[in-house]
Amino acid sequence: MDNQRLEELEAKLEIYKSTLTEIYDRYTQKLEELSLVRRVGDALRTTMTVESLASALMATVAHEVVADRLAMILKEGPLLRLRAAYWADREEFVFHPEGQGLVWSVASLGAGYEEVEIAKPMTVMEAPPGADPLGEEAESPRTILVAPFLVRGRFLGLLVLSRPQSQPFSIENEHMLSIMADQASAALSNVQLFDELNRINNRLIDSERRARESSEYLERLLETANDAILTLDGQGLVTYSNRKAGQWGWTKDELLGREFRGFLEDDPRLEEWPAHSPPPVDRFLEAILLTPAGERRTVLISTSSVGLDDLGRADQTFMIMVSDLTERRQLERQLLHSEKLASIGLLAAGVAHEVGNPLSAISGYAQILEAGVDSESERLEYLTAILNQTGRIQKILRELLDYSRPSRGLSETLDLAEHLPRIMGMLESQRAISRIRIVYGDGFERPHLVTMDRDHLAQVVIIVAMNAAQAMAGQTEPEPAFSLGLGQEAGWVLMTMADNGPGMSPEVRKRVFDPFFTTKGPGQGTGLGLAICQRIVDSYHGRLELSTASGAGSSFSIYWPEGGALADG
Repeated sequence: MDNQRLEELEAKLEIYKSTLTEIYDRYTQKLEELSLVRRVGDALRTTMTVESLASALMATVAHEVVADRLAMILKEGPLLRLRAAYWADREEFVFHPEGQGLVWSVASLGAGYEEVEIAKPMTVMEAPPGADPLGEEAESPRTILVAPFLVRGRFLGLLVLSRPQSQPFSIENEHMLSIMADQASAALSNVQLFDELNRINNRLIDSERRARESSEYLERLLETANDAILTLDGQGLVTYSNRKAGQWGWTKDELLGREFRGFLEDDPRLEEWPAHSPPPVDRFLEAILLTPAGERRTVLISTSSVGLDDLGRADQTFMIMVSDLTERRQLERQLLHSEKLASIGLLAAGVAHEVGNPLSAISGYAQILEAGVDSESERLEYLTAILNQTGRIQKILRELLDYSRPSRGLSETLDLAEHLPRIMGMLESQRAISRIRIVYGDGFERPHLVTMDRDHLAQVVIIVAMNAAQAMAGQTEPEPAFSLGLGQEAGWVLMTMADNGPGMSPEVRKRVFDPFFTTKGPGQGTGLGLAICQRIVDSYHGRLELSTASGAGSSFSIYWPEGGALADG
């Protein structure tokens, strides 16, 4: 009984010793693992870049696991790229910046490796000759040990070790590399996160710098612009003005908070912009600006909305650009008047010829009266003839004087069916026009109303008619003719003026509306006539079209807004 009891005790003692030994071995293993973790952690603790982490990790791995070649292959988007390499035998470390290393694939490890799951905890492969993850030619078959970098199931890349096939990796090597790869994965994730934060921060800094530069550039543009630029709020009050806005006598501080619409004279052209409201968007408005000194300045106002609010609605901030057209309008009026005077010079020669005939008749009748007449009725007949011829002269001179005066610049409702014959009647006294047959076509039997300055209408007709007369000078076949017509077309009054002269070549047609272009000889024309016609038509928002060809005459079609639109100035 005692022996049996003793044997049982001895058996239990052996089990105890075996268990204790196993526990001690595991404890020792855990201590070694903890020590390895500490060494790897110490090596990677101060790494702040991928390069420094790769250098520290490879030096530590090469010390713990014998391997003559090491590679860090990281995931970059859909690619795997060789970022760092280490040759332990010559202690050479090479790092490739992001996007510059060799593109790597599992196929580079040899046949069959592409079948291995990339996130598998540990893979040992026997690679054939010529397979080397560092991109070098392998002199003999090698053993390759691959450990993935994994953080919370996210694959970051691979740590690859290789050495000759004659030195296979052990289970202990695999276990150690797995521990080191786990530690390195967390450090790599932190470094990549830090790099990404740095990149984001740098982009933010660069974006702020560019935004600041853009803001400064925009401010310089606004402050040096040739036009006054202002921003208005939803009530039409000034919230910003550039330096040019002070040209009319206000300072920036005096403009801020004031209603800009209040500086403008009431005008039908501003009916879209009532008082105490923002301006209409995307418009060009011509108006009269009243300055602090009481000046009336003609200005052109361009309006726009600054942008959208956070909800995509139109922002209640508006920008207006104000161009001072006062001097420009004065120069245009002077130019129109100078061209009018040039045409008067041509008319004057015709007037002298036309006045000569009535003067000769008056002189003859006066001589007859001086010699005496036989009866009172005969005397009255000659006096009446003298008065008629005198009235004819007065009419010619009055029409010429009326036309020669500077334009009043006032628009009124005109009936083209009434005014065109009057204008042509003045021209019929001209020698150049008197030999031309004037033809009135359709449309003169009823009114065609437009709103414009009657002097502007006369100037357009006279320029076109005199050009036609000069073009047909000396023409006999076909009989020179100048035709006028009127019509209606979808809100427009169509006025046509056509001749049957020689027409224009394509080269002349392209340039005929260019200022100072003329086909006449020196001293016979300024080259401004048709350019001024174009300007007058444009100022009433009309349209001027020319149809011509060599040998086929010329036809001018002018579309005036029906009922008229007030001219811009």
